[in-house]
Amino acid sequence: MFCDIINKKWGEICMGTGRIQAIERAISILNCFSKNSRELQLAEIAEETGINKSTVHGILGTMKYHGFINQDEKTQKYRLGLELIKYGDLVLGSIDISTIAKPVICMISRLIGETVHIGILDGSDIVYIHKAEPDESIKISANIGSRNPLYMTADGRAILANIDEEKALKIIPESMKTFTQTTISDREALMAELRKIRINGYALDNEEIMEGIVCIAAPIFDYSGEAKYGMSIIGPSSRLTGEKLKECIDIIKIKAREISDEIGYRG
Repeated sequence: MFCDIINKKWGEICMGTGRIQAIERAISILNCFSKNSRELQLAEIAEETGINKSTVHGILGTMKYHGFINQDEKTQKYRLGLELIKYGDLVLGSIDISTIAKPVICMISRLIGETVHIGILDGSDIVYIHKAEPDESIKISANIGSRNPLYMTADGRAILANIDEEKALKIIPESMKTFTQTTISDREALMAELRKIRINGYALDNEEIMEGIVCIAAPIFDYSGEAKYGMSIIGPSSRLTGEKLKECIDIIKIKAREISDEIGYRG
């Protein structure tokens, strides 16, 4: 009778929350493992999760049977199993930057009334794969599929700033093109700018490529921690000033990080 009451009560709890205790315990056990804790003793897992040893041992045994947990025969320590790799590949393969980023850039464009781009890293270039344009009469944007060297544009520099400096130096040419009076055309000056971008989390092209045009960009990181994409806001310098410029910087940094998180970045 007592067991029936407990089972009934537990069923009511599960119906109310939609959460299953056994599954939550298994997840808490998986969460014990990290880069600094690749192998753990049974007692360590029990202490970390707050679950008694016998219950932990049973859950580990079940996960071990299905390949989600491995156990070293000599040390008896547990580690994550190879079966998890299969599911990791499935998750990564299902991540679609287009699905995630499109509604974000459309929202930003409507909010601030300027064009927003998404570009992808391709060798030493950035290639534009998505854009959202406002209803303003003056529209400034790159064509989808067009490309530019990373060092030239704000979105390219946002990516370049998060690449190893030795690799970045190989990408930046000895002689750089000059477009306006404000163009950075010196390699050392550009490297200093990239360090600044990396610290601040955004890049600013203030009429460097075209007079009267301003571009603000931030990097988007993928699941491996690579700055694979750049997201940028571009518009006339007459509109992107003062508080609006500051607002654009804040928005591009926040939304680029949100997209990064959505595609698996855990920096």
